[in-house]
Order: sequence, then structure tokens, then C-alpha cells
Amino acid sequence: MRRRARWLIVLLLLAVLVVAGTAFLALSLLRYSPSEAMQALEERSPVEMIGHAYRRLEGHPRLERVLHPPLNGLLGHLVREPVGPLRDLGKGVRPQGLRVGAPTRVLATAADIAAAMAAAQPGDVLEIAPGRYALPGTLYTRRGGRPDAPITLRAARPGTVTLEVRSVQGMLVAHPHWIIENLAWRGLCRADDECEHALHIVGDARGTVVRNNHFEDFSAHLKINGEAGRFPDDGLLQFSTLANTRPRAGRVPVALVDLVGASGWQLLDNRIEGFVKNGGDGVSYGMFMKGGGRGGRIERNVVVCTPRAVRQPGLRLGISIGGGGTGAEFCRDKRCDFEHDAAVVANNVVAHCNDAGIDVSKSRAALVAHNTLVNTQGILVRNPPADARVVNNVLDGRVRHRAGTVLAADSDNRRTGNLGSWLADADGLDLRWREAPELVATPAEVTHDFCGRRRAPQSEPGAGAAAACGR
Repeated sequence: MRRRARWLIVLLLLAVLVVAGTAFLALSLLRYSPSEAMQALEERSPVEMIGHAYRRLEGHPRLERVLHPPLNGLLGHLVREPVGPLRDLGKGVRPQGLRVGAPTRVLATAADIAAAMAAAQPGDVLEIAPGRYALPGTLYTRRGGRPDAPITLRAARPGTVTLEVRSVQGMLVAHPHWIIENLAWRGLCRADDECEHALHIVGDARGTVVRNNHFEDFSAHLKINGEAGRFPDDGLLQFSTLANTRPRAGRVPVALVDLVGASGWQLLDNRIEGFVKNGGDGVSYGMFMKGGGRGGRIERNVVVCTPRAVRQPGLRLGISIGGGGTGAEFCRDKRCDFEHDAAVVANNVVAHCNDAGIDVSKSRAALVAHNTLVNTQGILVRNPPADARVVNNVLDGRVRHRAGTVLAADSDNRRTGNLGSWLADADGLDLRWREAPELVATPAEVTHDFCGRRRAPQSEPGAGAAAACGR
């Protein structure tokens, strides 16, 4: 047994050396000095080193052909695969629906939908009759509702209406106080890059509510950004499922919720899963906020980077405050001194990501609290002026930060090599504690747990009783 243990240690050390050596070779070929390459190796985990090499290789096709295969092979040895189906934690679309009020009009054709949207007045409820609708192009809002009289586009019950999209975007929301609920949106373009967004929310579309929708097979299912210097602030995405049935082939960004510059958005109680990018830099995100906005909240979501085949090529991050950065022309202040300010990321379950489960990049005063991260590379604070308080999380990775960033983390983050030692079946998302954990002090900003129950001043770490949430 001792000899076997020694051999396992030797093999593990060899694997680490091979990973470091391959990444070092990639960095050297990309004209890093030896000191720069060594610094990169010191600051990054093995998976991060591979990701760094991926990004630096983009635009060098000959080097990509040579180095991608060994990098992909090494990446596959550094992650583990879940066994069996994942537990349903009661997030995403709610089958019972969230209908409020009687319909103003019932729509029976795609032409009816477009015409009704063009003529809609504050307070109208536009209800689509059950069926499948092939949209001939993008749907457009033409005027806004009011806070006390929003315009609603909906199905009576979820699962009864599917809108088939064969264009770059299914619906452009450019006016305030629209509600979109109980609809299924499906991308059916010939090429993946042609189906970018189900919903594109821009400019004056403040107070948009996207509730109880199912989105499938887009690159950025929900895109939120400014237009002509105005930003669609104070929106809500809740009780929705965003997923892809296969990897996205192409070069456009893959981030199922892609928010740039908007402030005050709340992303709550959603299920985000399956976002593999098979093209370009190979880097994809479940959801991010960036572009100089402030005050966003990401709470009570389930984010599963890959429900199966975690070892697929490319890098996948669960939740990011800062994303991959923003060009100054797209930022709220046209400078992007920071990517987002005062974000709260709390009570989320993030699983099966081969890169960071939660990532804070060039963003100020972020709070990352009471999240449960399963089979990810942990929590990463990177790129100054990143500044994050990281407390009361449960994870089987590490909490790390890079030079020039500020990390306030305490001993109430519970870290282990494999959460299976603490939870019933962590990889299968059965998150019941094997033994009751010691309680921790609840931050004032986190008032409820994953199931929406009020937290006491002392509560359990992690998302909290996640397995008990029902539909």
C-alpha cells in the first residue's frame, strides 16, 4: 500500500510538471520573457495557466494547431465528471406560471404578435394562444409602459407557447416597463453565430421584467446594454431557464446573461446550464455584469457550466463580475475605470465548471457570500482594481486573488478537496449536510437563503438548505 501511495504521488507530481511545462512552453512561444512566464505560473492555478495560454494563442493559427491538443488533453485530467443525473433544486421555470390580470388581446399568428406589439399601450396584456410560432424576423417594442401600467407579452401557461427564432435576435426591447413571461424561445438558425440573443434589452428599456421564460440555443440568451448613452437600468430576470442543447460553434461571445453597463439589475431564482463555446477563444460564462454599472444582485440561482462532459475543450466560468472586460466605448462612463461597482453574489449554487465558479475582475466593492460551489476552480479575484469581500461560502476549490487586487476573506469560507465529504451527494447536487455545520454570522446584505427563507443573524454557510427547495 505504501509503495502504491508513493507511485500515486510521483504520478501526480509528473502531471503537475507536464501541465506547467506545456503552459510555460506556450507562454514562451508567445514571446513572454522567462520572468513574465514564471510570474504567470506563480499567480495561476494549472487550469488558469491553460486558459491563459488559450487566450494568448488566439490569432496564431499555427500555434493553435500545435498546442491546443496537448492543452485540451491536460485540461481533461484536471476536472472530474458527475455520475448520474443532477438533482432538481427548484429553480428556473415554474410550471404553474405567474399570470396576473386578464388579457387585453389574444394573439394567434406571428403577424398578430408583431402588430399587437406595435400598437400596445400602457397597461395592455398581450397573450399568445398556445402553439409554435416561427418568427419572420425580430419583434420590436414601439412604446413603453408605465411603472403602474406595464405592457405584458405572455403565454397563459408556461410550456404552451414556443417562439422560434431564426435571426440574430428574437425581440428587441427599447422602451421602459415591459414584462415578458411564460414563453419559450428557441434558436433555430443555420449557423450558431446567427442566433445571438433571444431578448436584447437596450437604451431606454428600464424596468424590464423577464419572468418564467425558457430560453434554448442562443449564444447570449439575454443581452442587456446601453444605446445612445442611455442604459436599461433596474430590470429583473427571475424564474427562468437558460440552456443550450449542444456546444456553440463560432466566434461570437457565449455568456447566457450578458449585461454591459446597466445598473440595478436583479438576476434571481434562475437555472443556467450548458454553455460550451466551441470556437474563438473557447471561453464562456453563465452570467456576467460588466461595463461600469453598479448595484447588481445575482442571487438564488443554479449555474451548471456543463451538466455532463465537463472535460470538453474550452474554459467555462459560472458567475462573473467583470467578465472578460469591456471596450471603453461601450462603458457607462466611456472610461471603464471599473467593470461593476457594489455587486452582490449570494446564495447561488455553481457546479461543474472547469474554471472559476465565481470570478471578480476589475470590479469594486463586490460581496460574494453564502454560495455553494461544486467541482469548480473556486473563487477568483483578478485584475485591479478588483476589490471583494468573500465570506461564508462552501467550496471544493480555493479562494484566490492576484497581485494588485484586494481580497477580504475570513475563516468562515468552508473549503475542502471534495464536498462529498460534507454533503450527501455534492456532484449530483444533493446538498444536504451529512452533519449540521457550525453556524456563521450572516452579513447584513444577505437577508434570505437559497430557498428564499429569511436568514437568522447566525446561519449555516453556503447557499443554505438547497436540497429542501420544492417547485
